[in-house]
Amino acid sequence: MRSGVQTLCMVRTLILHDRQAAGSAVLLAQVLGPAMTAPLTPPPGDWTDALACVLVLAPAGLPGGGLARLARQVPAHLPVAVWLLSADGAEEKLRAAAGAFGDRLVFAGTVPADPVALADAAVALRRRLFRDASEMPGAELRALVMEELAARSTCTLCTGHGDAVRATPIEYLLLDDRLYLFSEGGEKFAHLIANPSVSVAVYDPFVSMSTLFGLQLTGVATPVEAWSDEYARALTAKGLAPERVLALPVLIHQVRIDLDGAELVSSEAQRRGYAARQRLRF
Repeated sequence: MRSGVQTLCMVRTLILHDRQAAGSAVLLAQVLGPAMTAPLTPPPGDWTDALACVLVLAPAGLPGGGLARLARQVPAHLPVAVWLLSADGAEEKLRAAAGAFGDRLVFAGTVPADPVALADAAVALRRRLFRDASEMPGAELRALVMEELAARSTCTLCTGHGDAVRATPIEYLLLDDRLYLFSEGGEKFAHLIANPSVSVAVYDPFVSMSTLFGLQLTGVATPVEAWSDEYARALTAKGLAPERVLALPVLIHQVRIDLDGAELVSSEAQRRGYAARQRLRF
């Protein structure tokens, strides 16, 4: 599925075609892109980046039993569309496709011969394929965001007011779906006094499109009163004994961030059948 260019973008649509339909598959890829075309045989072994599958076939190109085998090879969460070149036997093959793919089949029809009609039909297909598949349900997305935050502990805290801005690498604690930061102090606190709105970035180094992870959060920062019950609870959750922190020669400040938004770019979201980029309001 990959080429030198493909590693730079995320495949949304994998278009499988037989030899006779190769040209039509390329035309569809231009409209459905980002997309990748691939021969029908052998079937691809890597569906990692696919959010949908489109089959472009000559009616005589794949027997009914072949459609059934292909339906078992296409990941069950992917929506499927079948476009056939206009020829005798198309209607019978479309009925076979409906039987093979069931509810996953969001479209089945013949490829229009007129280029303008083809373009219009391809746009309509694009909207049908990703109308429901792109957005992750809110509860699932929220759970994924929290799961990813819990798996990490370092962020970049972005603060600012007026013309001054600051980006601070800092550890965080996820507690009750809030972020707690621990700090000896610094310029960031001047920004927080003037402007409590913050942005937080949590991310992994880029290795490949199959391990992509980046999370940008927005929220409101509130200083936690030193030695309050909330302060002690966060210390304990962090694994810090309050009495040991009290014995330090400097005051350890705490900041709580109540999250109000998240923008996630994640290969995991894509593996679940959704767009890699997701937005969440808390």
